[in-house]
Amino acid sequence: MKLRTPLSLLLLLSACGDSGDLSTSGASSTGSTASTADASTNPGDTSATSDTPTTAAPSTSNTSGSASASASEASTGELPGTSTGELPGTSTGAIDETTGGGDTTTGGPDELYDPNLDGPWQIKNLKGKYMVDGVSVATDAYYPSGGPEPGPYPVVLIAHGFQLPPTQYSKYAQRLATHGYVALTVDFQAGLFNPNHVAYAKQVVGGIDHVTGDPTLGPIADTNNVGLSGHSLGGKLSIFGAVMDNRVRASITLDPVDSATMCNPQNCPDVSDMLPIDIPLGFVGETLDGDGGFMPCAPAADNFLTYYKNASSPALAVTVLGANHMSFVDDVAGCGVICGFCKMPTLTNKVVNDLARAYVVAFYSRWLKDIPGYDTYLTGDEAKVRYVDTKLVTIASK
Repeated sequence: MKLRTPLSLLLLLSACGDSGDLSTSGASSTGSTASTADASTNPGDTSATSDTPTTAAPSTSNTSGSASASASEASTGELPGTSTGELPGTSTGAIDETTGGGDTTTGGPDELYDPNLDGPWQIKNLKGKYMVDGVSVATDAYYPSGGPEPGPYPVVLIAHGFQLPPTQYSKYAQRLATHGYVALTVDFQAGLFNPNHVAYAKQVVGGIDHVTGDPTLGPIADTNNVGLSGHSLGGKLSIFGAVMDNRVRASITLDPVDSATMCNPQNCPDVSDMLPIDIPLGFVGETLDGDGGFMPCAPAADNFLTYYKNASSPALAVTVLGANHMSFVDDVAGCGVICGFCKMPTLTNKVVNDLARAYVVAFYSRWLKDIPGYDTYLTGDEAKVRYVDTKLVTIASK
């Protein structure tokens, strides 16, 4: 178990750990994960869903791939570089309740859509909640309402960072939904005191049962084909959830930290030591906050590369050069004091957001939709042109 001094841990926890209600402690690790759909998420309730889609033209790559159920090995090697430049492509703003994809008459299981752009699916928004061991977990789901394929769609759950609201990750869910996923943020209840990562991971995984039982999401969701993503503590819980539940078929996380701040090994185990597991794992992170001062936001001894080191093939590690630990949230400017404790990044929030969202979409399109063509955006030619040649990232894969 990797432990730090109590003072530095507490400061790190309050500065840039991973989300929740300050007044809420974690649920007991001994209870079972019982989830129920919230009756307030009735699709006829216009406060929860919108029925008026808009449209926007999709962007597709002329690189094609074939669908495959096999987990072929990604390209290997370190790709060096650093940069502060803008990414090619565009990034969309927040989607209130419904947004549009593109032409719903084209496309297919082998077609590639640029993951740095919104995809061709029209989407809707649905809020809900479920219970795990007496703890209420709120959800904010984005799901396809029309597009080139009818579903069922893979499910992706997104876990927030410590003391960060799940709304800081809504644009990841929106982008995924436009590419044909049922994607939702899950507001697990992580408090400052009495941490319990076992309980928090159960709360995250409980979202799978919630989607299964929801009258709107259940019929269009493939809950045996699930991805878990998260930032910081939420990243750790996502990997932990993948260890817990075999419905999780892939996981890509954002600067996950394997911390155990003011916690014992039973409640906050070292998840990197639980690897390898037999699913594809991806890690998008930074090393700027790996050291320095007395409370680095993502200490090198517990950062995303410690997970990658123990992961088996296929695995991917993308080091974003010039990002800090908080660069992965939707809006650093609106993040408040928590986002001000880490080192000053040299990349803009938009550049890191565009890159991270594109990697999340491409990774799940490769491994949950089984389209090998998306390797071009992960480790291949498109990744080289967009990210390596522009010196934004280094990439390692195995």
